[in-house]
Amino acid sequence: MTTITTDLPSTVDETLAACPQFRIVVIGKSGVGKSSLIKHIFNVSDEDIEISHDRAGKADITYGHTSEKNIRFILHDSLGFEPGTEDNWKIVEKFLRQKSAASSPLQDRIHAIWLCIETPRTGSRLQETSDEKLLKLADTLNIPAIAVFTKYDILVNEHYQKAQEVSTSESEIDRISEENAGGYFNERIKDFQDSTQVPCVRVSTDDDYPEDERLESLKKLVDVTRQCLHPVERELWVLWATAQQVSANQKVLRSISEGSKKYWMNLGMSTAFDDHALINCVARIHKDILKVWNFNDPLNLLSGVDFFAQMVQLVEPVLNEYEATIRFDDRLSHYSDIMALARAVGSTFAQFMGAAGISIVAIKYLYGKYQRIPLTARYLGTYIVDLTLILHQIFTHTLHMDPPRPVSVEIISGMVASHKDLHSKVIHQRVHAMTSGNVTAHFETEIADLIKEFLKIES
Repeated sequence: MTTITTDLPSTVDETLAACPQFRIVVIGKSGVGKSSLIKHIFNVSDEDIEISHDRAGKADITYGHTSEKNIRFILHDSLGFEPGTEDNWKIVEKFLRQKSAASSPLQDRIHAIWLCIETPRTGSRLQETSDEKLLKLADTLNIPAIAVFTKYDILVNEHYQKAQEVSTSESEIDRISEENAGGYFNERIKDFQDSTQVPCVRVSTDDDYPEDERLESLKKLVDVTRQCLHPVERELWVLWATAQQVSANQKVLRSISEGSKKYWMNLGMSTAFDDHALINCVARIHKDILKVWNFNDPLNLLSGVDFFAQMVQLVEPVLNEYEATIRFDDRLSHYSDIMALARAVGSTFAQFMGAAGISIVAIKYLYGKYQRIPLTARYLGTYIVDLTLILHQIFTHTLHMDPPRPVSVEIISGMVASHKDLHSKVIHQRVHAMTSGNVTAHFETEIADLIKEFLKIES
């Protein structure tokens, strides 16, 4: 797929330059569910990252696992500390100390640890001295650590069977089993939490567990991990949002924060876009937003000319008032006029847009120089909102698929059509109202608020 290009530098690339991959250590006994957890959180397949799974002694914590399907994370896997594995503790301790030195570059340090423990059930043990020892070491080394209690669905199922003894209503059985499992879990981990002082998150990746509850448990882990990242290392906020593939809201908020650093600022009065063709400005905004979403897009569909043309066509009605001011004789629409423009600007994409049915007036406007006028702010603001909401739809749609969830032409076209039918007219009207007079100095904040309003996101 031919991708869109722009000569404007990427703000997201600048942010991630010092640390392009989130480095996470996952520790847990064989069979605890590490492979499934990693697969669902980072949207990769079993073949991409063959971490220890029922293969005692095979994990090597010093080896960094990576995946082409998600280039924004590095995984270090370690077995738990079962009896007879004293040597493994020494290896883990040495590695963590080496990878936590404040003098080391941020990209070489460990950014978080997930200690995976199977959710306690009736008659099972919870607290292991070695687990406490690990968490104390992480605290000493200033590495964020989270206790991840896996296979929570088994505990719920245990209480489901007990609930069947007191009720015949399926909805009531579900409510009782979830409520009692939650109470039992909190009671069982209370001493563990008090002694370790680390966040504890219960998760399930089992397909038989209700999908809403399963996804909420994974989102909770993603959110807690974000909250644990050191505030002084703000680069990790964007990196984590980019690496994780469960929370759409984190991606939206970090897209907004990155855009507000430069290219979303003062959209109608931007100095960053001076002397650039408007099409280059749109392409830069488009590609930077995509970088934060970090879709599994092996065919480059979302950064390709087809999707870009779909977006340009979606936002084209914003230019209706502009087209109305153009004299009839100047409204060129013949294919030869499009070819002449393409030769003038040296772009095959102008030809592509013409073939897609985009008017020559719109194409000429996009290939003209950026202008400090309300119409430009209106066009760019509308484009940002439309694109963000469409990507949100694509993300939440694919979230219900099994990893590694690649995007497809059908999914993209379906989400664009859905957005056009449901939201685009209202969005265009709202942005038009914002720019009907003088554009405010902080127009990007109004655009961000509109996005959060539609997606019901609280900052």
